[in-house]
Amino acid sequence: MRSRRGRGLFRAVAVVAACLAVADTFRWGNRWYVSTMFDGPGDAVYALDILTKAHDALLHGLAWLAVALLAAAVGWRLRVVRRAAA
Repeated sequence: MRSRRGRGLFRAVAVVAACLAVADTFRWGNRWYVSTMFDGPGDAVYALDILTKAHDALLHGLAWLAVALLAAAVGWRLRVVRRAAA
């Protein structure tokens, strides 16, 4: 019974982390697009500030993706199956 509850918790964590990774990916894309709109010589500092925040969102999204993959591997007991050499 305890193992089932733990696996269910890891599955829930995997789903939430995957949703957060997708949200951060959209956040990264939107901020990157806005930074290209302010790419003129007068707005270079503002564009770099937005671009820095965009890359921050990208790194957060990758971290959430790693958490989601790890939690999914534990929650669904994913295994690597190796074939015997012929």
